[in-house]
Amino acid sequence: MRRPTSLTAAEQSRLRRTTRALGLQTALLVLACLAVVGAVVLLVVVQGQRESGENRLEAATRSVDDVRDAPAGTWVAIDGPRGLEVSDGMPEGLPDLDVMVEVTRSGTEVRSRVEAAGGTYSVVTAPSRGGAVQVVLDPHEAQEELQRLVAALVVAGGTGVLLAGLGGAWLGRRAVRPTVEALALQRRFVADASHELRTPLTLLSTRAQLLRRHVHAEDAVPSGSPVLSDVDGLLEDTRALTSILEDMLVAADARSVDRSPVDVAEVADAVVAAARATAADRGVDLARTGVTSAVAEVSAVSVRRATTALVDNALDHAAAGVRVDVERTGGMLVLRVADDGPGVPDAQTDLFGRFASHRPAPAQDGRTHYGLGLALVAEVAAQHGGSVEAGPRADGSHGTVVTLRVPVRAPRDR
Repeated sequence: MRRPTSLTAAEQSRLRRTTRALGLQTALLVLACLAVVGAVVLLVVVQGQRESGENRLEAATRSVDDVRDAPAGTWVAIDGPRGLEVSDGMPEGLPDLDVMVEVTRSGTEVRSRVEAAGGTYSVVTAPSRGGAVQVVLDPHEAQEELQRLVAALVVAGGTGVLLAGLGGAWLGRRAVRPTVEALALQRRFVADASHELRTPLTLLSTRAQLLRRHVHAEDAVPSGSPVLSDVDGLLEDTRALTSILEDMLVAADARSVDRSPVDVAEVADAVVAAARATAADRGVDLARTGVTSAVAEVSAVSVRRATTALVDNALDHAAAGVRVDVERTGGMLVLRVADDGPGVPDAQTDLFGRFASHRPAPAQDGRTHYGLGLALVAEVAAQHGGSVEAGPRADGSHGTVVTLRVPVRAPRDR
């Protein structure tokens, strides 16, 4: 038997919200179906009552010769040799004597609806034995039947909607819980892996700091030697990797990104500076363009990780040059990374999907590319309510430009 995963309070709360939403949606769907069915039933019943009333009126005008023989649910008025005779209980304002006189004179049947005694009555007046007979249909019986039907539909429909909502919530919980548990296990794996990597990374950072201290203290390396800058770069890279692990821990906690005012231009400068050695080894000119300062409410670690992934991706494809441009356009901060590589194939539409790399493995640099860099950029864009897209360069030259847009101000929580 599979042991259920222990969910945190936040995950339990999300599971409850999801099941309530599914239950409500199921109830609304059932309510809409019942409303349609109820409307059709009412239309059929009303049409049936109308036809039944017409048939009852037709039969009464042809067969009744005494007001005491009036069929149930009708009143009769007869104008004949014995004068005007009217059924007991005839509504005030009826019979319609003017119509009876007209029918007696013309000998033609007349159907009408008469407003009398606070209601509307169907009336049929027909010639009969030198006079006229007028039959009035009592609408109260049909109205009471219709009211009973509506009440039954409301009670049955309400009960059905309630049961559907509860059943939808129960089924939704059973259907969603495995997904929630899987996501919880995934986040815990990321958190555990990140936590376990922190110890060797801390040792690596410590050794890099000791190496830097020895190099600078013992004058073992001539001043101006590239070894000094490489040691500083190694130390900076360990710090960046530590920040990435911290960001992974935050992401595994399933909470919103921790935003603060960050100068994205400075982040881009730092990423470009850290990647210059790699660009030089590959013979690529890496340059930073755009504004020198662009402050936005973002997660510094996430934006640095996205910028690093974009620069690394551009260096992998570039032939001779990569440009990193930062600017502010309205309420959006725009980061563009352009290269002069082969460009994006028209058929390649999954650039930002995981494991979407279409490069041979291993690539020319000897590394295996798993296609996760741009997927991480897409996740950072989604976390910040922004977007990312890739396309040809605006100047028409060979290459690709990947554009990351994020709001300058974080959306306020409701």
